[in-house]
Amino acid sequence: MSRVTPQIRRLLEAPLDTFEKLEICMVLWTATARTQSPRELAARVQLPVELVDRALEDLVAAGYVELAGGLARLTVPTAQHADVQALVELYAVDRILIVRTLSELAMNRVRSMAARAFADAFQLRRKPEGDDG
Repeated sequence: MSRVTPQIRRLLEAPLDTFEKLEICMVLWTATARTQSPRELAARVQLPVELVDRALEDLVAAGYVELAGGLARLTVPTAQHADVQALVELYAVDRILIVRTLSELAMNRVRSMAARAFADAFQLRRKPEGDDG
């Protein structure tokens, strides 16, 4: 039986749909000061600051992070607080399970995009008016 609950799965589908976003969330959740600069986060998650900046932008747009004075602070919506707590706890004891689930979800997104592109390639299009050839 999988310990990845539907709620955790939804978090990993969005807003925590990349390794970078997940790691940033984990760092901010456990940070004593509850705030970190992008450079501090990059050092903690061992990723380039550019990747951290992009992930922070997405997390801000999703309402999970607030940027103020050059510092990032986790602002998990109240409705997802318990779900994020469960994710943090599971990640701490079984990181491989969470990374595997994140990878599976990413592959599903890629397959879905490929199927859509394939279907779009075969859509019948009407000829423009006056086009006889």
